[in-house]
Amino acid sequence: KMSVKYAYDSLKIIGSLFIRSCLNKKQFQYLRLNLPESVSSRNMEEDEHEWDYYWEIKKKKSNALYDNIAVFYRKCIIKRALNCFIKKTFKSGAALLHAGCGGGQVDTDAVRYAKVTALDISQLAIDRYQELNGSFAQTIHGSIFEIPLTDNSMDGVYNLGVMEHFSEEDISRILKEFHRILKPQGKVLLFWPPEFGLSVIFLKGVLFILNGVLKKNIKLHPDEITRILS
Repeated sequence: KMSVKYAYDSLKIIGSLFIRSCLNKKQFQYLRLNLPESVSSRNMEEDEHEWDYYWEIKKKKSNALYDNIAVFYRKCIIKRALNCFIKKTFKSGAALLHAGCGGGQVDTDAVRYAKVTALDISQLAIDRYQELNGSFAQTIHGSIFEIPLTDNSMDGVYNLGVMEHFSEEDISRILKEFHRILKPQGKVLLFWPPEFGLSVIFLKGVLFILNGVLKKNIKLHPDEITRILS
């Protein structure tokens, strides 16, 4: 159902991002926060329902086009970047928490490099993660606001495309919880999409095609309320 022009434009954006990441990784490292006024903290049950809905709709045939594009993006671009910075930031065999792990497609190499514990509020996401990485990683069903791990138990915490879904107040709570479970020299590695980044522009284009052109009325994920500017 996708025209040749839209398919070409989509591949061009992804290809451009891939080439840029190969030529100059530093352009993806500088982050300047511009967070909106904080809103009330989320309720865990509401979060769980919202993310379960996200993983449930991914099963529908109507979302197959987007899901296939997203799988390519995660495996060919995001996973490369994650592998690079995981190895730069953490030693081999380090105890790491993937806080908001999703389906785990980007973790297939990381779980063989480090001792990964995968946490997500959606049981559907955890089920997918276990199918893909179950023999190499431990999984936990829980909230990043109340991580079911002991103090000073992790060498590092990382996630991709998670923080932008929360308010400034919630982000503060999350970072304090990360700090609680980290060892004294522990580190946090966050992939946080910028407002004008190619990945965001690309996903906006996909949404326009699905909803504006094909009239699908699809919401791909919960709102991203705190994207960074650069």
